[in-house]
Formats: sequence, structure tokens, C-alpha cells
Amino acid sequence: EELLIDFRELIGEHSGENMAQAVFDTLELFGLKGRVLAIMADNASNNDTMCEALQALCAREGITFNAQWGRLQYLPHTTHLAALLV
Repeated sequence: EELLIDFRELIGEHSGENMAQAVFDTLELFGLKGRVLAIMADNASNNDTMCEALQALCAREGITFNAQWGRLQYLPHTTHLAALLV
């Protein structure tokens, strides 16, 4: 089941650090810190940076989140990019 828990305007640049802070704030708002196993997003490089920054934010509070294991690529987007090359 899917549920949209937050949708906010990102103030400032769409850097991974700025996006990570917005995600972390949302997790805090809804009491979800420490309960997220993975983040799914397209393969834009700022999403990789976001997961790395989210890992750092979690580590500061003693929360385990592994950016490498917890970063899921959105398969339809990847498939679309591959099809463009054919």
C-alpha cells in the first residue's frame, strides 16, 4: 500500500543535502525516524547525495541508515533510459 505523507516546496537549491534535510524533517514530523529502510527515486545524482546526507543525519542521532543499501532505483525510469539507447 502507498501513502503520500508529505509534499513540500524545497526552498533553495535541489542539492542532496537540502533534500535530505527536508526528508529528515518529514520523518521527524511523523515519528518515522529509524523506521525507513529504503528510499526509492530516479537515478539523478542528487538523489545519491541525498541518501548519503540522510545517512549522516541519521548517524548523528544514533539511527542506522545505509545510503548504499537503502538507495533504490526507480525501475521504470531506468528501463526507459535503456530503451532510449536501443
